[in-house]
Amino acid sequence: MADEIGEVDLLRYEQGDGPARRAVVDGLMRSLATGFVYVAHDVSEDLIDEAYGMLEAFFSLPAEEKAAFVAPGTHGQTGYTGLLVETAATADVADWKEMLNWARDVAPAHPLRTRFPHRYHDQVLPEAAVPGIAEVLNAFHDAIADLQRRVLRIIAE
Repeated sequence: MADEIGEVDLLRYEQGDGPARRAVVDGLMRSLATGFVYVAHDVSEDLIDEAYGMLEAFFSLPAEEKAAFVAPGTHGQTGYTGLLVETAATADVADWKEMLNWARDVAPAHPLRTRFPHRYHDQVLPEAAVPGIAEVLNAFHDAIADLQRRVLRIIAE
């Protein structure tokens, strides 16, 4: 059925033979019809739990404490964005959501940062409010970025 969310086993692709790999590729490509796919992966459950625990600790803080990690001038690309700050392009009412955005720092001399300084800012993470969060979220970011690359390899095949 076209509305079903497909499931892809990343390790079956990476460790399988030709027919097994082809089945994973075909399954992933079919799943793109819905835009969603469950990916069986090997990202550490402990890392996922630790990252979510750190984020829960941050979002449990009072609004005034979280506001210390707003990064002015970044358009929400890093740091904290509070409730009712953003409005979806198709809406007239501000969103009841809050976010903590982060990525890996881009070196100051990197060509992207040189050419687009308004898009590549120093990262703002709430280390002072939740000790250890920067290390955990950076490790989580690296693991998820690696997972994304691995899934893209399947799509590219």
